[in-house]
Amino acid sequence: METILEMKKIHKSFFGVEVLHGVNFDVTKGECIAICGENGAGKSTLMKILTGIYNKFEGEILYKGENIEHFSPLEIQNKGISMIHQELNLLDEMTVAQNIYLCREPKKNGLIDFKKMNQDAKELLQSLEEIDPTSKVKDLGIAKKQIVEIAKSLSYNADLIIMDEPTAVLTVNETNMLFKLIRQLKKNGVAIVYISHRLKEIKEICDRVTILRDGTFITTKTVNEVSEKDIAELMVGREIEELNQMIYTGSGKTVLEVRNVSDDFLKDISVKLKEGEILGISGLVGAGRSELAEVIFGIRKAKKGEILVYDQPVNIKSPIDAIKYRIGFATEDRKGSGLFLDRNIRDNANIVSMLKNKNIFNNRKKEEILAKNMIDVFKVKCQNTTQKIKNLSGGNQQKIVLSKWIAVSSKILILDEPTRGVDIGARKEIYDIINRLSEEGKSIIVISSDLTEILAISQRVLVMHEGEIKGEIIGDEICEENIMILATGIGE
Repeated sequence: METILEMKKIHKSFFGVEVLHGVNFDVTKGECIAICGENGAGKSTLMKILTGIYNKFEGEILYKGENIEHFSPLEIQNKGISMIHQELNLLDEMTVAQNIYLCREPKKNGLIDFKKMNQDAKELLQSLEEIDPTSKVKDLGIAKKQIVEIAKSLSYNADLIIMDEPTAVLTVNETNMLFKLIRQLKKNGVAIVYISHRLKEIKEICDRVTILRDGTFITTKTVNEVSEKDIAELMVGREIEELNQMIYTGSGKTVLEVRNVSDDFLKDISVKLKEGEILGISGLVGAGRSELAEVIFGIRKAKKGEILVYDQPVNIKSPIDAIKYRIGFATEDRKGSGLFLDRNIRDNANIVSMLKNKNIFNNRKKEEILAKNMIDVFKVKCQNTTQKIKNLSGGNQQKIVLSKWIAVSSKILILDEPTRGVDIGARKEIYDIINRLSEEGKSIIVISSDLTEILAISQRVLVMHEGEIKGEIIGDEICEENIMILATGIGE
């Protein structure tokens, strides 16, 4: 096979601290190779060096035999290397087509040819999903925004495409469409670098896998040589414990009840959550899971129905009202709406407390104590409480999201995609935290597109489809097949 990319003995340091220690990596034409490692292992740093975002490094990069050191991101893109970033990089006020062809718009008589641009975008999107190219990005859900990011990358006709967690918010059908596209790209000779924490996907779509740990190259194997468990253990450097499905041990007392709630999308939704229970809500993206969470938390207004907390009807008009009833909500988009990325750990850990108690604004000592306590309780890997959130790994960011709700003694927690973009080691730690909170009497709703997660952590599962709850699954009936029958509506 013809080698299209070689990265040799790559070293990278930040402020005198080396984060990559002589990493080697190569890609051949027409293959899909995975890069696996825990958050902080160096995957993103290595790819940012390749794409010109980081220029100062030691080592050598050869692309099609040419040394590509010290090129800008635009120059790298023009050479045929494109990257789909995990963090969406779209302009909300512009249309889908404008985002895809930004700064490369087709022209006619010196003006932008919007008709051609929209048609080109439509044809490109047809290989992925039907999305109106004239829609504004701000009106799309996060899954469709990810599809637009993928389409934008494909529009460059690249010879090497880097995909960073491309399926994190995609449905099963959308993922299958992406895999079909990847297989076609491989046949056309395009090389794919696939970064994902979903080991089942890596086994299905990739040819080889490179493992990084703590900035060090561990090994490269063909996917046929290793099992999912082998990959996980190489990533973390220790044996991985199997996740066992949780058994409900709560009191049986109802702490939250949603009765016959409806709006323009939700249809007569009724839900009961017990004390100390972990309730999974499954369904395909767009089924209404997040919309239900937003109604409970006061972000979205229901047209009919009622909500009860501890058997008492409540009027939740806003998140502030929900917080008063000791309800916490960790959104699926932690970087967009769950955290203040440019603020430090202390500010983020205390933000909900600040909303509840204005006096805490002037009490830095209390803020510091609370933040340090949360770091200890959640085992957050950081330098200190003043470290900026954006400089933490995804797993540690998610721990801070959870910590801010625990800091205000939330009794009911709604966790929307709690481990999206989180590595297997941090995922296990987050599951342990959720299980511990359940044992302490907290009642938890987990919304997830990851069936493995739903199966591992839920004590009871509700499945949604097109704004309705299609069924409840309990005990030995909780399995992937039963969930998918309800989630797709094929059981009707």
